[in-house]
Amino acid sequence: MTTPNPTPARRPRREPSEALLATLLLLPAAALLLGVLLFPMLTTFRDSLYLNKLTEPWLQGFVGLKQYAQMLHDARFGQALRNTLLFGVLTVGGSFLVGIPMALAAHLPGRTRGLARVALLLPWAMPPVITGLIFAWLFNAQYGVFNDLLVRAGIIDEPLRWLSTPGLSVLAMVVTIIWKTSSFVALIVLGGLQGIPREMIEAAQVDGATPTQTFFRVVLPLLAPSLAVAFIFRTISAVQVFDIPYTFIQQAPAQGLLETLGVYIYRTGIEFLDFGYAAALSVALFALSLAVTAVYVRFVRDGANS
Repeated sequence: MTTPNPTPARRPRREPSEALLATLLLLPAAALLLGVLLFPMLTTFRDSLYLNKLTEPWLQGFVGLKQYAQMLHDARFGQALRNTLLFGVLTVGGSFLVGIPMALAAHLPGRTRGLARVALLLPWAMPPVITGLIFAWLFNAQYGVFNDLLVRAGIIDEPLRWLSTPGLSVLAMVVTIIWKTSSFVALIVLGGLQGIPREMIEAAQVDGATPTQTFFRVVLPLLAPSLAVAFIFRTISAVQVFDIPYTFIQQAPAQGLLETLGVYIYRTGIEFLDFGYAAALSVALFALSLAVTAVYVRFVRDGANS
């Protein structure tokens, strides 16, 4: 009499680990980012190694790093780099000086909180080109609103030529960029304020801290992560700024003082048809953005560890 073979026990099915599952879920997004970001970067770097000027097609060919060396002797590149750094320092600092009070006004309870939040969203939602056109009209020497207000207030006797005077044109553009970008800083800071426990503020008030002491000793340290994120994004956007300077340049005779690296790259590629040198300038701009961000991230990390 034969006995039936016992049915082999099924092995328990192994579930993928959380790390493996997370990796599999991130692969489509990673592949998309590689295609959208990495491929254009590599293509731009490759193009920067070739001379590709449509006005001189007979000179096309591989030149290696020659176009990077050309930047060292390019006075216009040096001027655009100085303008970019100057505008970056002024506009990033100004956006924080304006954005933090805007965030506090939108956070603190009161009748004006709703109005402050609407005013906070308006500059952020407006396209940069439209912002540049509006402020170029506001600063117009003949029919600009700013000149009219200053004359009516008795501050000036005759209209100022904001867009044709070198110093005033820089001031006008800095004010415009600060108005546009301070709302972004305010939104990030407002999110950080919403995450601060109310109990910590009340504990400081019970201990006798004044509103100023509460802000600088309790609120501001807790806002450090939000401020770091806002600073990094604002610094990158300030280095790569293009829309508002380009709009102002169309209206301002003093173009050299307003030309940033982004505008110079556009003009080199689109107006002068020198695609090889424009690619080299783009790589330099990317390296500048990466260097500034890396320095600040390391500074924040060292400050957090100390």
